Amino acid sequence: MTPFVLVDGSYFLFRAYHALPPLTTSTGLHTNAIRGALSAIQKLMRRTQPTHMAVIFDTPEPTFRHKLSPIYKGNRPSMPEDLAEQIPYLHALIRALGIPLYTLPGAEADDVIGTLTKHAERENQHVLISTGDKDMAQLVNEKVKLEDSFKERVLDVDGVFEKFGVWPHQIIDYLTLMGDASDGIMGVPGVGAKTAAKLLAEYGSIGGILENVEQIKGRVGNNLKEHADNIAIDHQLASIVCDLDLGLEWDDLKLQHPNTNELRRLYTELEFRNQLQSLDHPNNPDNAAYKQAAASQPVVETATDQAQLTSQDDQIGEATYHIVLTEQDWDAVYQRLQTADHFAIDTETTHLDFRFASMVGFSIAFDAKDAYYIPFTHDYEGAPAQLDRDRILKQIQPFIENPEVKKIGHHLKYDAHIFANHGIHLQGWYFDTMLASYVLNATATRHGMDDVARLYLSHLSTTFEQIAGKGAKQKTFNQIELETAGHYAAEDAHVTYRLYEVLNEKLQAEPLLLDVLHRIEMPVAAVLTQMEEIGIQLNPEFLGQLSEEFAQAMHGLESQAMEIVGEQFNIASPKQVGDILFDKLAIKGGKKTASGQYSTSESVLEKLEHPIAEIILEHRGLAKLRSTYTDRLVEQANPETFRVQTSYHQAITTTGRLSSSDPNLQNIPIRNTIGRQIRKAFIAPEGRSILAADYSQIELRLMAHFSQDEALIDAFQNGQDIHRRTASEVLRIPLDDVTSDQRRQAKAVNFGLLYGMSEFGLVRQLGFTRDESRDYIKQYFNRYPGIYEYMQSTRQVAVQQGFVETVSGRRLYTPDINARNMMVRKAAERAAINAPLQGSAADIIKLAMIEVDRQLPKDSIRLLLQVHDELVFEVDHDAIESLSPQIAEIMSSVLTLAVPLEVDIGVGKNWDEAH
Repeated sequence: MTPFVLVDGSYFLFRAYHALPPLTTSTGLHTNAIRGALSAIQKLMRRTQPTHMAVIFDTPEPTFRHKLSPIYKGNRPSMPEDLAEQIPYLHALIRALGIPLYTLPGAEADDVIGTLTKHAERENQHVLISTGDKDMAQLVNEKVKLEDSFKERVLDVDGVFEKFGVWPHQIIDYLTLMGDASDGIMGVPGVGAKTAAKLLAEYGSIGGILENVEQIKGRVGNNLKEHADNIAIDHQLASIVCDLDLGLEWDDLKLQHPNTNELRRLYTELEFRNQLQSLDHPNNPDNAAYKQAAASQPVVETATDQAQLTSQDDQIGEATYHIVLTEQDWDAVYQRLQTADHFAIDTETTHLDFRFASMVGFSIAFDAKDAYYIPFTHDYEGAPAQLDRDRILKQIQPFIENPEVKKIGHHLKYDAHIFANHGIHLQGWYFDTMLASYVLNATATRHGMDDVARLYLSHLSTTFEQIAGKGAKQKTFNQIELETAGHYAAEDAHVTYRLYEVLNEKLQAEPLLLDVLHRIEMPVAAVLTQMEEIGIQLNPEFLGQLSEEFAQAMHGLESQAMEIVGEQFNIASPKQVGDILFDKLAIKGGKKTASGQYSTSESVLEKLEHPIAEIILEHRGLAKLRSTYTDRLVEQANPETFRVQTSYHQAITTTGRLSSSDPNLQNIPIRNTIGRQIRKAFIAPEGRSILAADYSQIELRLMAHFSQDEALIDAFQNGQDIHRRTASEVLRIPLDDVTSDQRRQAKAVNFGLLYGMSEFGLVRQLGFTRDESRDYIKQYFNRYPGIYEYMQSTRQVAVQQGFVETVSGRRLYTPDINARNMMVRKAAERAAINAPLQGSAADIIKLAMIEVDRQLPKDSIRLLLQVHDELVFEVDHDAIESLSPQIAEIMSSVLTLAVPLEVDIGVGKNWDEAH
């Protein structure tokens, strides 16, 4: 007879937590206790094959035992936070597996287990209790056994006596006598396990012991007499309650079919890859009920062999993965290609950087049922013959370059680069699932394929590291065996196609977001591809000279610092700098970090009133410019053309702004002379100039548009100096009487309020008193009431719906807007106020990029860079006069606002001169 299995869930949870090392998901959620407890439960089920079962957990509420004894379990430490966060997930998994789970506030797990044990005995069932709690031994009898599933030791009646030296019916007395410090059971002093067992063996029970206490000599006898009053309470504390009213019938304890959808959701969130895969395995050993949920298996087919591979997700549906090695197989793909009006495509390459990558193969999916991998250059030992790359690429070129055939991809920009490396110009950019995910909700997840598939398909994709390894021994794709590589590559195309189906359906329900994808993000991706291919030319000699100047200046600053201090120290060492500043020089304001050394961050140094702080800050600034730009830029440039090709990222910022890397050209400081020096290194080739087109005060203009403030709109429509006008309005003085200092203050307020500057911010930035700041802001909002109303209403909208919107309808989510922590919430409110301005500026500059690319002649002008609100071009000398006003016209008319968009044009032989 299979036993009725009762699991002490709380014991399993704690045992797993302490047995396994810390494990976390990519989002930081701890999972070690969940993994260990779940594994132990499933192992127990496989071994015992129960039809009825229950997992029982303690609850945080006090029980009757806490009322009996104020010290009951008082010595136990509070539950660690990283364990507490795992409990809801383990509970949810157990329920989703179809296993009955019970908790009863006011009762311990022991009492629920005791009651269910007696319930099962009345049903004439054998019971197996899985726990590590010795208290449970009191329940053992001919039908009830005990085991510790982590040690796999079963205790029957004889086993209890063998382990404890007493019989199960004596366990309560045994615990009462010897006590249990962890539970707050005092016991009798001087009576340990051996003495308790000996007394019970001689006298049978506590009653028998107390009746014969006069015969028990020495310290034990005296202590029994002195503590007789406590024995009754300890006996109650040690006794398991077996008659709770649980309101359960025997059928309520029967195992149910697993809820595979819920398991899939939980396994995906917890990143339990093996468990997720097991959902679709027709021979899943964990639970026979899983077989009912098994989906058809994807097949990887080659010309010589067929290999069954387990599907990772039945939501992905039936899919056959083909590795195309023969002409016959290729002809079948080619026939489908000739009639397809859309397909998902993905390239596999030798390198992640498009500049150095060549194509190893490509995968393609015409629907959600089949995906094909066409390999070319896998060259490991024993690799089979593959199709000729040049010939196949020549055959597919007409389809890749046909704008009428819709291309679907995940990060299509990269694939476009790879095709370009082989002389093919990708056209027909239709749907990028990375960008679709970003447009739907920029903050819901990261937007790599694995993350997007996990969120929208509940699918854990095979990662590159899984098939290629890590670190120095990581293989390049051409070194990976075809069966493995083929599944990985075909899965990419297949998952991309499924993401297209799901994300497109979601976007169809949100017309504004669909428009943002197709009118802004997809066209911009194509423009960025061209910009990245072109790059911008460097002057390496100038950079070398600048680097040497920086080095000399840094050496001079080091000498000044040593002279002030009176000893040698490493100015680049935060630890040594901290010791010098706050120990040797005894400057006030030093604070030590958790590591025990002083913080010397920029914010700390800026507050110090000592000349050495300014020297250190200047030295750090030069060191950063040198390492990031003057030394590094030449290394990043093409050694033949000296053009540097930055990579633009569309799906990183929360506002829609582009970011760049390798190198990051958007972080070059331009507010100081040294930073501007670096821009001089970006030059135009012979016969051309650099043209910079910059939107003037675009966020303030957007504030006027969103707020509809009459005074702000009037100032922009009449072409007034907005900062001078602000000073005039707030200070109530004529425009002509505004001083440069008053204009500077107004400018700080205008821009500061865009980012939620407070009274304290004005105090710090402008040197105002608190009252002066409060009065200035009050007067500001009196003169610009529309801005105040915008800030209030935007904050309210963010709180109510969780997002704000740009002029184009892009949604900017504010996940922390209702945070309990006030500082976090206030920061989210400031971000919500600024987000429509930042996001709209991003939309506008992207629309401008699309239009200048569409309208300007590519033979005489090329778009090179997008930085903040600026576009940087390379233009023929003889075309500057005609194209400058055309660029300004295009950029100022991409969107109609309540105030005009103005564009400043500058031209020079280098980027700095163009300003």
